[in-house]
Amino acid sequence: MEGRIPQAAAPALPARASSSIRGDFAWTFVGNAVYAAGQWAVLSLFAKLGGAEMLGQYALALAVAAPVAMLAHLNLRSVLATDTGGKHPLGDYLALRLLVTACGLAAIAVLAAFTAETTAMRAAILIVGLGLASEAVSDLCYGALQRQDRMRQVALSMMGRSLLSVAALALALWSSGNLGWAVGALAAGRIGVLLAYDLPMGAQGESLRRTGMGAARDIFVTALPLGLVLMLISLNTNLPRYAIEQSLGSAELGAFAAVISFITVGSTMANALGQSATARLARHFHERRFTEFRRITWGMAGFMLALGLAGVVVAELIGGFVLRCLYRPEFAAYQPLLVAAMGAGTLAYLAIALGYAVTSARIFRAQLPLFAASAAVCGVASWLLVPRWGLYGGVVALALAALLQILGQCWILRGALRRAEVSH
Repeated sequence: MEGRIPQAAAPALPARASSSIRGDFAWTFVGNAVYAAGQWAVLSLFAKLGGAEMLGQYALALAVAAPVAMLAHLNLRSVLATDTGGKHPLGDYLALRLLVTACGLAAIAVLAAFTAETTAMRAAILIVGLGLASEAVSDLCYGALQRQDRMRQVALSMMGRSLLSVAALALALWSSGNLGWAVGALAAGRIGVLLAYDLPMGAQGESLRRTGMGAARDIFVTALPLGLVLMLISLNTNLPRYAIEQSLGSAELGAFAAVISFITVGSTMANALGQSATARLARHFHERRFTEFRRITWGMAGFMLALGLAGVVVAELIGGFVLRCLYRPEFAAYQPLLVAAMGAGTLAYLAIALGYAVTSARIFRAQLPLFAASAAVCGVASWLLVPRWGLYGGVVALALAALLQILGQCWILRGALRRAEVSH
């Protein structure tokens, strides 16, 4: 097995006694909130300084690169964070991350060559992919920190990465007005934080030794279903964008991307709560403390439902004003679409919360057919409904996909808990 160290040589990683879900959630929420605000700022800058057409081109570049990047991502962060027994050192995960990321970039380059109509658009897709690749390496460092309940460091990195990237983008757009320079500045900001902060911080308390190709192969086999799931989730997000660009053009795609970005408010909360609870949920399930596992899971789900409904109300009351302020005055006309999007977002938040519970129980392969079905529903609905209902067809497609995910995740969790309780 090429010098692979026996499992007993990798000690379990104890959780810090002083850590609490409340404290971790506070730091994770702040980090995710600043990061989400940064994503909003990116779209706002493209809209204000580049116009709806450039915003649509950026959204299309992201839609092309993101599914491949998510497949290469493999959700190694979750695999590492839930490896509470310390089966593999960080070095094994990092070696696999760099290998699959390089393969992903190569695939994005090939895809860009066949899908983009201009050299400038091909370059933009590839540079967007490079930025996503750097985020994937940062995310693995977050998994190492998360495994040790060091969510403060994760939050600080997310805030720094967001602020630096937005500042670089603003400077590039203001000085050049060019899409290529803009996405290059975004990628440079993310790479800078990765090299200066994420890698040194993530390595603290972890071993960078490699235990052989066998370990990398084991991690890859474990993580591959999650990588496929992430790719399918990305397709769920982007399939309506492909249909909109094909049927309605880049300007309407830019408007859709601007409106849908508001779903990230609840997604920020859902991801912050899920990330802060992942390690504990994994320990509860591993130690057969199913009452605590259920309590945290359904607590997250209830919170997400309430948050989503609040978002619908806010969109109804002041949605037009917010769209006008964040983007351009003409975007206020999309306020009814924003209300519908927040309704679809409520279902998406529930799906995110339940997804963290399923992953914390290390149920990886069962998620694959569920998300494949969800992507198929989203794709079919997008191509059927967007030509008939316009941008609303894209929102309905997202809602149908999220609803299917919720039903499937509840079924998976119910079966997993029943089997675990019987075996216990």
